[in-house]
Amino acid sequence: MKLKNKFAALLLCLVSPAGEVVAQTPRMERMMDKKQQNIVTLAALTAVGDLDGLKVALGTSLTDGMTVNEVKEVLVHTYAYCGFPRSLRGLQTLVTVLDEREAKGITDNRGREASPITDARGKYERGRDILAKISGVPADAPKADYAVLAPEIEVFLKEHLFADLFERDVLTYVERELATVAVIAALGKGVEPMLCGHMGIAMNVGVTPDQLYNLLALIEKNVGRGEADGGRQVLNELLQGKGLATYSDAPVNTLENGVKMQKVTFRNRFLIDVVGDLYLPEDYDGTKKYAAIIVGHPFGGVKEQTSGLHARKLAELGYVTLAFDASYYGESGGYPRRIESPETRVEDFSAAVDFMSNHPAVDAGRIGVIGICGGGCYSVSAAQIDHRIKALATISMYDMGRARRQGVGDVMTYEQRMQSLDAIGEQRTAEYGGAARKDIRALPEKVDEHTPKYAIDFLDYYDNPQRGQHPNSTGYYSYTSLAPMMNFFPFAQIETISPRPLLFIVGENAVSAYFSEDAYAKAAEPKELFVVPGATHVDLYDRPEYLEITLPKLDRFFKQYLK
Repeated sequence: MKLKNKFAALLLCLVSPAGEVVAQTPRMERMMDKKQQNIVTLAALTAVGDLDGLKVALGTSLTDGMTVNEVKEVLVHTYAYCGFPRSLRGLQTLVTVLDEREAKGITDNRGREASPITDARGKYERGRDILAKISGVPADAPKADYAVLAPEIEVFLKEHLFADLFERDVLTYVERELATVAVIAALGKGVEPMLCGHMGIAMNVGVTPDQLYNLLALIEKNVGRGEADGGRQVLNELLQGKGLATYSDAPVNTLENGVKMQKVTFRNRFLIDVVGDLYLPEDYDGTKKYAAIIVGHPFGGVKEQTSGLHARKLAELGYVTLAFDASYYGESGGYPRRIESPETRVEDFSAAVDFMSNHPAVDAGRIGVIGICGGGCYSVSAAQIDHRIKALATISMYDMGRARRQGVGDVMTYEQRMQSLDAIGEQRTAEYGGAARKDIRALPEKVDEHTPKYAIDFLDYYDNPQRGQHPNSTGYYSYTSLAPMMNFFPFAQIETISPRPLLFIVGENAVSAYFSEDAYAKAAEPKELFVVPGATHVDLYDRPEYLEITLPKLDRFFKQYLK
């Protein structure tokens, strides 16, 4: 039955605009406690002179429980690294915020003042010893070249910085180094040696590499991608020089049927941290190499839903599997949040292959991929350019480009598409000019007698706590993402996947069936279109009666081709 035009682009396309949705917090942003995150944000915004952003951050920090004196101390601390003008403007902004909060009847905790200094020695000696303590470099080490050229700067540094500031105990050494690294990272190019030095000091006083990556994620969020990427390069080189792993080992948890799961993080070529769940079979033997399967989630989904379910079930069958959150979603990094970028989604699959190819449990020559729904078209595109993917299966695949260009059922006209692009362009102009970002939902906001059944099926999965509901999967994404999605043609070179095998699993009654049928027709051998009788698109996500059909099929497929 032909879909009505009003619903042509409903599913996984433009619905009614929604207000800005609270962004999901990536894992990397949760490695520091709230106070530490606030310190980093305050320092970075002060360093770049973003007083509007700083005003908001000051209010947040006070509401979160930082005392006035702690906040003040962060702003004072910044003077040593970005100068008095920035520091003073930060303090002036704090005065304004405090006055406004007082006018609203908010009484902020002043907190304690710094303890009196009882060390009777001169400031130079005290600062020298503090620097030696936190840096691990002996006080009598040879002087740096700048200190030889200008010995007075060494005096200023040790007296004013490490005595006048670091000796004040309102903030800990860890907190001061987080503020320091945040300021220097926010400044960007030209200060890389200082950034490297203070990252080293930060680790020396107890800051972990993960926390430093966390800090840089906040720099990306509050300052810019370029500054964050520059900091990541410095940190990567520092860690490599120390022979340290990028991320600390996460615990391994045992699930039902003996499957083991470990949280992992890897980086794509855009330097976005991608977070996944790695599953190991019950009889996992660390001396052996296993066939591996990477599972990509649907558009709007996260790894805790159907992709994680399939990854766990396949691990029960003896594979090492990985379900990951796409960039800009779930626990993975990337700012702004909820950006749908086809290029990045495709890259995420290759980054997952990077990770699995280097994992000691994985035979790099036996890596397969499963893409579910929207993840299906992205996985097909990835397989065309990544020959390390030795076998590819899709489940209920959606061609996201076609769905955006033509709507569900190909009922969107050319004129409607052009009108959409006009509107998207206007929205980009408005957002660049300061207008609020426009987010839309890939699911119906309400259900009535006109709502298609397939749309109700999606709601029954994503909004149902007994099935796929998850706080990181809201269904919202940026309106302006529609344009690059319209420009995505995932099957343009699908025949080049051959001679690697393709398996398309599709429900007999799936609204999306034609996407898999068309892809199958264009693909070269070996290929198979496997139709599940009676199943809808969403049925294949998690319904036990259909998993009993699809999981053995997937197992046979991968056992045949991942030899």
